[in-house]
Amino acid sequence: MTTTEFDEAAARFFGDEEPPEDMTNGESENPTQVRLAKLKAALVDTNGLDGLPDPVPLIDGVLFRDSLAWIYGKPGSGKSFIAIDWAGCVANGLPWAMREISRGAVLYLVAEGTSGIRRRVRAWEQNTRVAMAGVTFLPVAVQLLNGIDLAALCLLAEEMKPAMIVIDTQARCTVGSNENDNGEMGNVVAAADQLREATGACVLMIHHSGRNGENMRGASAFDGAATSIVKVVKNDDYVEVHCDKQKDVEDFDTVFLKMRPVLESVVLDNRLGSPGDEDKLTKNDEAILTIMREAFANSVASRSQIIAASEVPTSSGYRSIGKLERLGLLRQVGTEKQPRWALPGATIRESVGDAA
Repeated sequence: MTTTEFDEAAARFFGDEEPPEDMTNGESENPTQVRLAKLKAALVDTNGLDGLPDPVPLIDGVLFRDSLAWIYGKPGSGKSFIAIDWAGCVANGLPWAMREISRGAVLYLVAEGTSGIRRRVRAWEQNTRVAMAGVTFLPVAVQLLNGIDLAALCLLAEEMKPAMIVIDTQARCTVGSNENDNGEMGNVVAAADQLREATGACVLMIHHSGRNGENMRGASAFDGAATSIVKVVKNDDYVEVHCDKQKDVEDFDTVFLKMRPVLESVVLDNRLGSPGDEDKLTKNDEAILTIMREAFANSVASRSQIIAASEVPTSSGYRSIGKLERLGLLRQVGTEKQPRWALPGATIRESVGDAA
């Protein structure tokens, strides 16, 4: 394309406005041609696909570097507590819910609930016995749809080079936008994408659910753009972390957490299963019940006898015996110093003299 042809194309694009100086200055590179060169360099054939990088986990199976992610739920569901937990774990390299972490700095925008962030962080630090180093908080409702705000935030993030950027909440950082308009929410996605491109970070948007609590509030523009979408549901003191979407990997299994008061706030403790699962019998529970029925049907037995006969690990055996007693599947018939256990309906013929 000659200089004259380029000037004519620029005139058609900008209308009656003068093209920017850097596009008309003969000493500057043609930005279209520069962009074209970059696009050509990015082209790959089928063999080149093998050289494209796989997703890099930030929290194994949950969040990934260089991605857009959303976490949503009803007000009070615990989504911000989870985001703080994620931020602290990522910044300090601590596993989350027994999942490996890729350690990195975190930039946390506190646009909502600034008065409570200190209490939440102090509770997390008290619970983990670790200072939340590596997390930098920005208690400013930076407006993502304001060009100056977004440009300044991108420059700040580019300097900090965080592995994770948390926007808490999306609504407070997009004031005045129509959440039901896919075009406007597409602009929100584009703003988040600029942050991602500037840093290679996981940009995590905290959002609210709709009135029915089943889906994210507003337009569907986020669904297609997101690498990960996480839904949070609160049931009494329990918080369920559900996977709504994983773009490049399998959905993760639901994570169950329990809220526990610490200092002036709460923390979330990991559980191996849902609240109802604590009453479900494990393989070790079943093994102990089987040996009680086969070897101690009409007698009593000490812990050591039960554990040895059932061949379960000692620590698991202690837990299982206590659980089975609580569920009424075993009864304690000994003394405090010499506890013994029997089946509920057993006709006990004799005691066993082995120590517990």
